[in-house]
Amino acid sequence: RDLEMTVRNLGSALGKMPMLERFGGRYQFRLFHGSMDPNAFALPGGYIYVTEGLARRFQRRDDALLFVLGHEIAHVELGHCADAYRMRSVFKKLGMEPLGNAAQVLRLLSQLHFSEIQELESDLVAVRLVHAHGGNPRGSLEAMDILGMGETADAGTKRDPGQIMAEGFSDYFRTHPGSWERRNQLKQEVERLER
Repeated sequence: RDLEMTVRNLGSALGKMPMLERFGGRYQFRLFHGSMDPNAFALPGGYIYVTEGLARRFQRRDDALLFVLGHEIAHVELGHCADAYRMRSVFKKLGMEPLGNAAQVLRLLSQLHFSEIQELESDLVAVRLVHAHGGNPRGSLEAMDILGMGETADAGTKRDPGQIMAEGFSDYFRTHPGSWERRNQLKQEVERLER
C-alpha cells in the first residue's frame, strides 16, 4: 500500500507540471502488482504503470523514481505512445484483450520497443521535468545505477560480469541505445542543469 501511494503521489505531482501539454494534470499512475521485474511503462491515454519490483528497488529514492516516472510521461508527451493502432494490432496478434493478466501484459510490453532516439529523447525530457519540479536531476543517474545501467552499483544491484556482457550484446541488437550512452547523455544534461 505504501508503494502504491508513493508512486501515485510522486507521479501526480510530476504529472501536473505546467510544461506538460498532452495530459497535464490528468495522468494516472498505477502500481502493477505481481511483477517483480523492475519495469515501468506508459500506455496511450496517459496511463503510467510501475511494477512492484521497480517500486521496491526505488523505495526511499524519490528523485530516482521521479526520473523513471518522468521518462514514461515523456514517452506520452513526445507522442511515442500515441499509436493506438499499433498497440491494438499487437494485442490482436497475441490473441489478448487489452490489459489482460500480468504475464500477458509483460509479454506484450517486451514486443513494444521505442526507438533509440525516442529513448534518448525521453531521458532528456524526464531529467528536465524532474529539475523543473524541484527534484534533484542527479536522481536520473541514481536510477541508471539502481537498474544496473550505470558506472557504479551498490550491493543490491551488483551482477555477474557475464550477465553484463550478455546484456551489452543484447543492447546492441535491440533498438534501444546502450546503457552507457544513455547514462553519459544524462550526465551531460545534469551537469548543464547544475550550472
